[in-house]
Amino acid sequence: MPPLTLRQDDTHRLGPAEAAAAAAVMAQHGYFADFPFEALLALVSEGEKMVVPPGTRLIRRGVHETFALLVVEGTAVVTIDTPYAHVELARLAAPAVIGEIAAFTGVARTAHVDAATELVALRLSSEALEAAGRAYPALLSAVMRQFGSRFETFNRVFGFYANALNALERREFDLKLLDELRNPLPELVDFSHSFRRLAEAIMTRVAERREMANAAAIQRSMLPAPLAPDALAGRADIAAAMRPAKDVGGDFYDYFLIDQRHLVVSLGDVAGKGTPAALFMSATQTALRMGLRREADLSTAIATVNDLLCATNGEDMFVTLFCAVIDLETGDLTYCNCGHTDAMILRADGAIERPEATGMALAILEGMRPRAITGRLGPGDRLFLFSDGLTDAINTDEISFGDARLEAAALRALHLPADAFLAALLDAAAHHSGTAPQFDDMTALAVTFAPVG
Repeated sequence: MPPLTLRQDDTHRLGPAEAAAAAAVMAQHGYFADFPFEALLALVSEGEKMVVPPGTRLIRRGVHETFALLVVEGTAVVTIDTPYAHVELARLAAPAVIGEIAAFTGVARTAHVDAATELVALRLSSEALEAAGRAYPALLSAVMRQFGSRFETFNRVFGFYANALNALERREFDLKLLDELRNPLPELVDFSHSFRRLAEAIMTRVAERREMANAAAIQRSMLPAPLAPDALAGRADIAAAMRPAKDVGGDFYDYFLIDQRHLVVSLGDVAGKGTPAALFMSATQTALRMGLRREADLSTAIATVNDLLCATNGEDMFVTLFCAVIDLETGDLTYCNCGHTDAMILRADGAIERPEATGMALAILEGMRPRAITGRLGPGDRLFLFSDGLTDAINTDEISFGDARLEAAALRALHLPADAFLAALLDAAAHHSGTAPQFDDMTALAVTFAPVG
């Protein structure tokens, strides 16, 4: 709502009784501490009294005006307009003197002044103020002391803010500094509160980025190193890739040889983000490796992992998992699909099979035992595992990449080596997304049995 405009006919000269009452109020102001009451009464008598409702604009920023206001009753609010917001600088309650610097110096008004409540004020001309100052230099001295005090205050405060901003830039900001902003100077109430909120938001984001960096480090440390070329002896071609999003999730992949003949591959997705998800992912992966090395039966091994995760799952997290054991001599494939439907078997002739779920996600129900399904990979057949970050990648129209596009891209890249195959699919999802942000990790693993050529 725009401020009310002060009209010239809103003012009138004071009668003797009104002048005496106003002088008694203004005598309590620091400017007039050493001012003779008779002289103050004479000065007040030269003023024009105004009684205005809340919201009336008394002084407008940027205007050259030569009067000051003596606030006898009520409260005025000092504000400025910025390109972004209307900012309150101070509230001044009676007795108050407003606009005296501009009245003495003739400079343009530096802020708006509005009536915050119904307000009674006296409008004094610069000529009357200058005459009072010449007759009583103590008035000028008091004004100059107030002016100097304001500069000292603002220098001290902005020195604090400059130091705080430098600390924020260096990431060395101590949140204890914000305690000094709980009771800011009246002239800087809004600014102090805004700065406090900004600093808290920045430090929260710094902490979140630190947590994400920790989660990313955990995630990277758990990914397996490439297998030595002679480990597979040409019996399989395996590759895995991860393109992390800004918000680190709990995606993981793994592959390792139980013995010279049996290759384990797995890919999972922990529900959650950040360090908790990354830690849960690492626990799942560690338990899975231990279980598969100790237990030959895949179903039993994963049931043991599930019970272990349930027993230590204080955060109520869960993880979808696809785990398979491939016999590198025969191509026999045994897998458990625990709620992870993001998997394909790409046959060398172009047929696509989608492995069925054989159990629920891990860490939900203790005692859950997934079924193990056995199949066979022929020469050139490829097992392709991925996370939903791939199919859920959206473009600027919020259309997801989806299963159909992924299957089409997989068929186009079918005869590429495993690493080039994954790169082609991840690139296809990224091309679909364009400039839209990536909200989830894109993780994929491909293993081709007895690759042809």
